[in-house]
Amino acid sequence: MSHHKRSRIGMLPRWQRLSTHTIFTVCAVSGLGFLLKREAGLDLGELSAHSMLVWHGVSAAFALVVLGSVLPGHVRGAWHARRNRATGVAMLTVMAVLMLSGLLLYYGAEEARDLTVRVHWLIGLGAFAAFPLHLVVGRRQYRAKLALTR
Repeated sequence: MSHHKRSRIGMLPRWQRLSTHTIFTVCAVSGLGFLLKREAGLDLGELSAHSMLVWHGVSAAFALVVLGSVLPGHVRGAWHARRNRATGVAMLTVMAVLMLSGLLLYYGAEEARDLTVRVHWLIGLGAFAAFPLHLVVGRRQYRAKLALTR
């Protein structure tokens, strides 16, 4: 196996990387838009809070599909190669909490709804930092590894 092949362990193919980033971005931006429009009362143009929530829900469903698609190759491969583990675990934790809190918003006890909403928003806002951090750290580690093999 060449050094090039070894260094690509855990990397997503371009089509999957672009799809993942696009879906996560739509989900994050629509969630933030809903939060700002609904809770902060900001005028964000023509889209209603309901439209933003629909975009958020649909993109969240696709985000779960994307997450499932990266587990066997990207997550497993990078874990075994000992690459970007800290931010990878942070990303998986953020995604798990968002998934669970999103489900609880629909199916959870009414008494816990306010707390669930706050947790979902806080962790969702944290995803705005966690995902880019995961990308930046991963790329730095990849470039450092490439520099060592040259």
